[in-house]
Amino acid sequence: MKIFLGALILFGSVIASADAFYLDKDGVRYLCQPDEFNPGGAADCADLAYSGPFSRDESLRLCRGATGLGPAQCAAKSYGGPFSKEESINLCVGARSIAPADCALKAYGGPFSKAESLQLCSNNGTLANADCAIKAYAGPYSKEEALTLCRQNPNLAVRALNEMLRASPAMRIRAQSLSTLNVQRALETK
Repeated sequence: MKIFLGALILFGSVIASADAFYLDKDGVRYLCQPDEFNPGGAADCADLAYSGPFSRDESLRLCRGATGLGPAQCAAKSYGGPFSKEESINLCVGARSIAPADCALKAYGGPFSKAESLQLCSNNGTLANADCAIKAYAGPYSKEEALTLCRQNPNLAVRALNEMLRASPAMRIRAQSLSTLNVQRALETK
């Protein structure tokens, strides 16, 4: 009976941990596990934000409904860069990681304004969104078209851009010539 009970406990612990898995995204390896591993969720997030640069009210607004520390870490990173507290909070509400901050910082470091970077990366944007928009804008698309194309599903947009450039030598030449011009224009308007 003791052997059966021991085997049952061992089997139960293996099943309980079976829900956790690793996911590789944007070159970073993430451990994905159920929320019950961080039962403090929103409270831990608000504590972290409040212990940093954010007021109590800002921390509560930032972390309402959070399942982890993502919003606080994201907002701290973006606020440590060129973004204001309000911009950082709006960017990172609902974030699951620091990815929206990384996205906005990369987009802003490239050809996009603050407002455009925030528009592109809010709602859990990733580096893939920024990479997609930078590539699209360097090619034949305007800023507005690049932002619209890459805001939702950047990986599909990048694939479509690559296929278009691969299939059309004329488009590839045009994209290369526009790339230099667009980057120069973007740097002049910043």
